[in-house]
Amino acid sequence: MQSWRPSNLTSKLLRWQSQPEAAPAWLHARAHYRLGIYFEDLYAGLISDLLGWQLLARNVAVRQKSHTFGELDFVVQNPSTGLVEHHEIAVKFYLAVKTAEGLSWHGPNPADRLDIKVNRLLTHQLTLSDRPETIATLRQLGIAAPATKRAFMPGYLFYPRRDYLQSNPPISAMPLRFTLPLGAGIDSDHLSGSWSYANEISETECQHWVPLNKPHWLGDWQQETEADPALAADSVQAVEMTGKPRLFARLARQPDSAMWTEVERIFVVPSSWPETQDSSRTTLST
Repeated sequence: MQSWRPSNLTSKLLRWQSQPEAAPAWLHARAHYRLGIYFEDLYAGLISDLLGWQLLARNVAVRQKSHTFGELDFVVQNPSTGLVEHHEIAVKFYLAVKTAEGLSWHGPNPADRLDIKVNRLLTHQLTLSDRPETIATLRQLGIAAPATKRAFMPGYLFYPRRDYLQSNPPISAMPLRFTLPLGAGIDSDHLSGSWSYANEISETECQHWVPLNKPHWLGDWQQETEADPALAADSVQAVEMTGKPRLFARLARQPDSAMWTEVERIFVVPSSWPETQDSSRTTLST
């Protein structure tokens, strides 16, 4: 759709890169500590400053008396059609666990499951703009009822590390992609990584890893210096000690530059993860 890719998109990005003072303020702003809010900030800039859509409203709470029905992430106007659209967005990271029924996808917080999130997105969040209470709320803001609804949920899917490496031998400096059969509704070229229990990671294995802090979960990581093996090993051990999962990037030096660049993502989880699952910890290859 042409409106999603304006003809001046590349030139605008290049100008922002060469003339940072000409770039919008959100590119220089301090990233919010909550990844979801930071992602929403980036999406708002993408829609309005880069793609040229009109941002009519954001985070619109729909209430009636003391009851809150929900919140619309974005209400925008499509410059191509002139129609009002309702957009729901989320950036998610899910890890595959094998159960008797098949794969179960859990976030670092195991209570966050892919099937629950998708169901809520489709049956509640997107349908919220159909409610008469929502239409009335938007009318009070001078906004017409949305004619179109869209959902965007980018992110990463992480697979048990043994299976992932069998499918993607780490012999090159190119980002890996998982190639096993996928379920319906998942893009076959999705971004992927692996996950492992902290007590299964050796110091040798993680010597080229760097721990990633939010908001660096978004976008590939690169740095001028080699990874610190001691920091990586301590960070892996801390996962087991604190019980908190941690995201890492494996780095490789690029042959055409001096930069060390991310070539793989690894989620490391404590031995108790996921607490909601059977403790047998079966994986795809068992």
